[in-house]
Amino acid sequence: VSLEAIRRARVNGAHWERAFEQQGVTGAYVYTRQCEHTGSAFHVRMFAPDAGVFEDPATGGAAAGFPAQIVRSQSVPDGVHSWVIEQGFEMGRPSRIVTTVEIEGGEVASVRIGGNAVFVQKGQLFI
Repeated sequence: VSLEAIRRARVNGAHWERAFEQQGVTGAYVYTRQCEHTGSAFHVRMFAPDAGVFEDPATGGAAAGFPAQIVRSQSVPDGVHSWVIEQGFEMGRPSRIVTTVEIEGGEVASVRIGGNAVFVQKGQLFI
């Protein structure tokens, strides 16, 4: 899949339920190896409109599970690998999640994710 195809991805509400919800799937995490930045390994987008997230600028939970998909679909040698996953560019909220995955015997043994956060809002509750 090309970066241009990922950029054009849109949720079609008329087909979302049949394509995803009826299958027991909450969201769609689409990816490509073509990236905005040369230091990134993957460009992704996450859509989960019926979970209240039309599009997410940085999805840590999906990034933590993503290495399993890569190991299943590509030949990844044993060892420790670090990938930068870029997300949120189409929303004007670019994010970079650093994912470190350890592969043992062709299987994911451990995953660590991290990155930096930008303060965007402050709230206070009064009781």
